[in-house]
Amino acid sequence: MEKDHMDYAVELDIAIKPTTPVPMIGQEYGYYVGAGNPLFSVGGGVLREALGTILKRYHALRGYKLVETPILARTTLYELTGHLSFYKENMFLLDIEGDEYAIKPMNCPFHVLIFMNTLQKYQGRVPLPFKMFELGKVHRYEIAGALRGLLRVRAFTQDDAHIFAREQDVLPSILEIFDMMKDVYEKVFHIPVHGGSVKLRLSLSDKSKIGTEFMGEPEAWEFAEEKLFKAGEEIKRKYGIEFFAEEGEAAFYGPKLDVVVYLGEEQKEWQIGTVQFDFNLPKRFKLVEMLKETHGIDSLYMIHRALLGSVERFLGIYLEMFKGRLPFTLAPLQAMVVGIKTGDEETDKKIEQMVSEVNETLWKNEIRTTPYFTTKTRLNKDVRKIESTVKPPLMIYIGKKEVESDKVFARPWDFSAKRRKGISVNPSEVMSIVEDMEKDVVELIGRSVRIPVDLGYLA
Repeated sequence: MEKDHMDYAVELDIAIKPTTPVPMIGQEYGYYVGAGNPLFSVGGGVLREALGTILKRYHALRGYKLVETPILARTTLYELTGHLSFYKENMFLLDIEGDEYAIKPMNCPFHVLIFMNTLQKYQGRVPLPFKMFELGKVHRYEIAGALRGLLRVRAFTQDDAHIFAREQDVLPSILEIFDMMKDVYEKVFHIPVHGGSVKLRLSLSDKSKIGTEFMGEPEAWEFAEEKLFKAGEEIKRKYGIEFFAEEGEAAFYGPKLDVVVYLGEEQKEWQIGTVQFDFNLPKRFKLVEMLKETHGIDSLYMIHRALLGSVERFLGIYLEMFKGRLPFTLAPLQAMVVGIKTGDEETDKKIEQMVSEVNETLWKNEIRTTPYFTTKTRLNKDVRKIESTVKPPLMIYIGKKEVESDKVFARPWDFSAKRRKGISVNPSEVMSIVEDMEKDVVELIGRSVRIPVDLGYLA
């Protein structure tokens, strides 16, 4: 039976299957955690911390303000935004001391409040466009029958950003967002972004229904859709990526541009990143009136955007399409130093010593590594097991030949070739291989991300 993303998630210690029985108790984990609530394990915690560090630093370097918002809010907030009227069936509501609260289904209302408070305090000193980023956990009701692993859940994390822009900033902002998507897909996840792997989908209004099914003024829709078209044309010119439009498929509050990628051997289609205009919230929060006072302008465009969309769903897609292979920085177990024993006591002591020294070098440099010993007769079987479970991006082999030559045989995973390379290097050069595997992340955020958690027991 072919593995799915949850099988890989279990093997890599990223997440726990809800159908797994809890030992000694008898019930399944899902019985206690609840449907659609992913329970991440230790390896998943490391992965999420590394990814979060990359995303937060990258956004900060690109001028985004980092924020964090509450998981609960009074439903008065969602009455103001209009969500309580049209989205109530997707929200989790609860009564607290006679007040009705909602578990946060989206981050944007909080981001608007933060923007308003910033304007209130700092007036015209607030720079525009004003860009805000949050890795925000949200909860939305989905029927139980629609739930599937990490791909369809009720609790998920959005790499969520909102941009408050003047008219002249709209097109440059959209183009910058796509460049950021390209950066993250290619440098963090090794997903090539070109005409053969990516398309853009423009979801537009039905002009005859603006004012009824699509809120806002026709002029605002025309402006936003024109900017999305221009962005699509510029992206096509620059990267050779096609775009297509679907009339009547816009969100009720504004048009959007979605990134569609084609991954895996079957080139399956997945929608991931998105850019959306919002004509609803600026109007409800009277942002234009406020900006007239603070900045002397009479128009404002609010743009929602996510590079990955739902982090959980993106990880599920990635695990399934790449069959559990993870980039070096994100892999729970990054390296394994394999000693191949010979049966000769003196040689094996030298192998053990060399394995220990190389593993110690990696660990002192905060690489998640473990030693592993096998024999020549068991080697192929053990390697097959390792490659079908924990899949360390870097494998280092040390046997009789390596001891005699004072070299190690390193086999880093090459995403572009979809296989391991073989490199014979001095033990002192092992970290240069690590640095080569980290170079894309370093290029993206200016430094490597290393989280020294001992996960040797995974092997």
